Amino acid sequence: MKEKVQKAVKAVLGLALGVFVGRSLWLWQDVISHPELYAANSAPWYTPLLLEGGILLGLFLTGGLVWWLTGRKK
Repeated sequence: MKEKVQKAVKAVLGLALGVFVGRSLWLWQDVISHPELYAANSAPWYTPLLLEGGILLGLFLTGGLVWWLTGRKK
């Protein structure tokens, strides 16, 4: 059971990291292609990535806690 939970945590964290990296690269490429769209905003172009990075950090902390709780010996 412990191995299944750890595999699920590893899969979720890997998928979340992949989505974040993919979204970051897509946004960076879009900023390079269409800088006039992002110049009109008052916030910097990377502002959405800060929020998503915070959510990813919380997900990694939660996943690390679950990993630690399932891996420790009783």
